[in-house]
Amino acid sequence: MSRAEMASFLVRALDLEPADAPAGFVDVDASSVHAASVEALFAAGVTAGCGTEPLRFCPDRAVSRAEMASFLVRALDLGQT
Repeated sequence: MSRAEMASFLVRALDLEPADAPAGFVDVDASSVHAASVEALFAAGVTAGCGTEPLRFCPDRAVSRAEMASFLVRALDLGQT
């Protein structure tokens, strides 16, 4: 599963709202079916992308188990309190 596909899966599963403003990922094509989901995850604080300067998401890279676990912990607010 790609990182972009994972973004769409999580947004649907968690019923996240679309982002008000784009995050500005240079590697996410605005016409992609997953673009709005990637932006929603960023706005919700679930992801910060895969790199900065420039801000990247790496949408076509396979999501690792560790990344998926991190996304779920943040999305479900399972971090330490």
